[in-house]
Amino acid sequence: MQKFKQSKLKVACLSSLKSLVAITVLTACSATNNTPPTATLENNQAGLVVLESQTKITDGALHFDGKKLNHKTFENPSKGPEYDYFFGKNISAHGDAVKPYKHYVFMTWYKGGKDNRNVMLSRLNTKTGKVKTIEFPHQHTGFRGDPLVGESHNTIGLAVSPLNGTIHMVYDMHAYRDDDENGRFKGRFVNDFFRYSYSVPGAADVSDEEFTLAQFVKDTSEVSEGPDDYKHLTMTGDLADKDNFVALTYPKFYTTTDGTLIHYMRWGGNNNGAYYFNKYDAEKQKWTRFTPFNHKDQKTHGHPYNWGLYGYMKYLNGKLRVSFQQRSADNNDRYKYQNGVYYAYSDHPDGMGEWKNHKGEPMTWPLVNSDEIKVFEPGDYMTHQEPNSVYIVGGFDWTVTENEDIHIISKARSTDRKRPDYEEVAIHAYKPAGASEFKISTDFTGGDSIYTAGDDIFIIGLKNGYPYVEKAKGGTNDFVPMYQQKGGTQFDHGTIHIKNGKAYYYLMERGEGSSLPLYLQIIDLGIN
Repeated sequence: MQKFKQSKLKVACLSSLKSLVAITVLTACSATNNTPPTATLENNQAGLVVLESQTKITDGALHFDGKKLNHKTFENPSKGPEYDYFFGKNISAHGDAVKPYKHYVFMTWYKGGKDNRNVMLSRLNTKTGKVKTIEFPHQHTGFRGDPLVGESHNTIGLAVSPLNGTIHMVYDMHAYRDDDENGRFKGRFVNDFFRYSYSVPGAADVSDEEFTLAQFVKDTSEVSEGPDDYKHLTMTGDLADKDNFVALTYPKFYTTTDGTLIHYMRWGGNNNGAYYFNKYDAEKQKWTRFTPFNHKDQKTHGHPYNWGLYGYMKYLNGKLRVSFQQRSADNNDRYKYQNGVYYAYSDHPDGMGEWKNHKGEPMTWPLVNSDEIKVFEPGDYMTHQEPNSVYIVGGFDWTVTENEDIHIISKARSTDRKRPDYEEVAIHAYKPAGASEFKISTDFTGGDSIYTAGDDIFIIGLKNGYPYVEKAKGGTNDFVPMYQQKGGTQFDHGTIHIKNGKAYYYLMERGEGSSLPLYLQIIDLGIN
């Protein structure tokens, strides 16, 4: 465990049509002691964005450092130390991997390097600075069950129940099933297509000495893989429900205003999928079966084509909500992969009905025709018309403030980066509270993720490997730079969770090899 002391430099910056803004630039200087930050940040009343702490979580988390494979090459991966991969390089500090709870922060990751791959859970005690880590027996499965091919979609979803202190993890799957008609999984996932681990009540609060694998419940069902099996095939505890847990990907957990855990995943594939969600009853210590937000196989429900979802279900400002880009099964339109932006919310406390579009108009539930909730078309801000010429993958995210301002960011570009009339545009669509329609702005610097705390919105990410923060008032497009780290550790990528005005930025250090360090930065966003 390693921490950093910070020096603060206040700089005045005058942006066009914006007032004078104080920007706090923090320079992280390496140290090997546990000295706390130089500023006391519990009552940050100045509205400044300030780095509160930086902690090293591990020296060795899994990263894919080899060649990117495709459907023609994935059956011949490297057998050497380099870790070839499918889709992307990131598997640790990726996905729904960091959650604060009381004075602890929980983080999931995979152990590096290529020959290890174990599922890991770390807990940082912010009062003592101590990190305690649990190693699970399960190892990253790899693409279609081949451990020599890394699979970036197999992220670990993490939750801690504030009602009973249980820890929940769903991990290492990408639309797996016992097998399929083409035999593409070759029987590798028989009775092992869904991976869920959970703890006994109170495990989140135990002492560092007691924070061990013994806090987690073993699978003793008829499909158990032995005495060291902590993977459960269903979240309900009933194997009769196993068909409800097939072919799922991208686990994410949210906590409602009353402390209830909600979990969702995508069922199906890229151009034929649905969002499914379930709920945890902390008193009974039991999850429900999954409920659909939309129907999969939309053609069988009367729609002219099938479609999938690329976005997120989130619980924000007291409501369960969904926003996504659509990927249709039509491969001859002008879009390469996704098109369109869609948004809906539920007025039911658990999302069990009362789903509406952004205008408050009821939608069909489960949804079949995505046009019922369409907001706008990013491709309208491109001139290209040829088939597959417009690419809007990446740079998509959304949030809703406590004031009910809706913000959606997108990016559109030419599919062919080498064409002489190449185009690229960053788009910010926002609907101030009380407005009837979205405002669409291309006067936007862009970003990969957008967040909210209070009535403000934030763009948080990395520039040249260093964290930065931009801030705007909810319902506006007036982003102002608030924070840019200078110096110190350079990072490759990270994932963020925001709670109580603080950003928990979980980061992987830049480096070489299949085993790299992870850090946690806690950034005070200056919310009064």
